[in-house]
Amino acid sequence: MQEICDTAGISAGALYRYFESKEAIIVALADEERAENAELIAHLSAADDIVDGLCEVVPEIIAVLRNEQYGRLAIEIGAEATRNPVIAEVFERNESELRRALSDALERGQKCGAVDPALDVQAMVFLVLALFDGIPGRSIFAEKILREQIAETLQWFLRKALRNA
Repeated sequence: MQEICDTAGISAGALYRYFESKEAIIVALADEERAENAELIAHLSAADDIVDGLCEVVPEIIAVLRNEQYGRLAIEIGAEATRNPVIAEVFERNESELRRALSDALERGQKCGAVDPALDVQAMVFLVLALFDGIPGRSIFAEKILREQIAETLQWFLRKALRNA
């Protein structure tokens, strides 16, 4: 809670004027994440080439995931979701929407020939999301690796893993 207050630049008392509980704060953060996911989903849905569309957003995603405050908060919220079924349910909703959208986009890419038809879509979605989930925690120990290096390498990886070559 102190990190949230420090980040927001307010006291705990002021924070609780806006939110009735810690759970309400986390649900609001989940709603914000859902809105950000909706932007990503819209971008992928509109992309003519899913591989290029996904690679285009990688630098933005990495910038968010490498943010130290975001990373610490993401780890704390993830831990809270293992203990609190309400929070787990809210984040599972976000996760399932994102998984479904990525799966649909990759399957669309397979149908149009941009994505390797032999690719196991569900396994790839799992791996991509696992990479994204792990970046905040790894960033704590790897500060010297620049965002640009990570973004470029992830773009390379996605092109190699997804392209129907």
